Amino acid sequence: MGRNKKPEAVKVTNAEPARDPIRLSNLYDAGALKGTLDEFAREVILDQGYQEDVIINNVKIALGLAAIACAVYSQYGPGKFPANWWMVFGCVISYIVLTFVMNVYSWKMEGDAFLVTKPFRGGKGLRLSSRMTRFLDEYTLVLTDRKDPKIEVMNTVRIPNFFHADGYLAESAWRTEVEKLWRAFEEKQGDKAKKRD
Repeated sequence: MGRNKKPEAVKVTNAEPARDPIRLSNLYDAGALKGTLDEFAREVILDQGYQEDVIINNVKIALGLAAIACAVYSQYGPGKFPANWWMVFGCVISYIVLTFVMNVYSWKMEGDAFLVTKPFRGGKGLRLSSRMTRFLDEYTLVLTDRKDPKIEVMNTVRIPNFFHADGYLAESAWRTEVEKLWRAFEEKQGDKAKKRD
């Protein structure tokens, strides 16, 4: 019956589905411009093989949940307020301390970076951050070594060079610019490693 038929080859493709081009509806929205360039730069760095260090976010979430638990316990804990004011006071102090610890941890581990990666290829990982001055069309992308802030490369570009008049991001041009900055970072990291040896 059906045994004499040869099975048909199944095509398996590992390629990612093509995504729509990135388009902004308002080219005068500085936050949207910066966010779009940041997100695409993040994507380019992750395409180089780096992995985002999600432990930092997990620790921040745990500290935030602990602070929220203190706040909820102080609100709905046993007893009425005048009788349990020490417990409420302790919960408020715990909330303040946990929030402070979370902010210090975030500042120490991330700084102004929107991407912090795990160590990769013998390096210690990197931080990707950006700056955009108000009322200017200049955008600065910064790659910094995660452990040694002296290893830093930056590039300042004009935003109109990477957006078409109809709002579309010139993805290939921006990818080339980010990859060029990444190669400069890798060279500087390699030079620093040679000096140590």
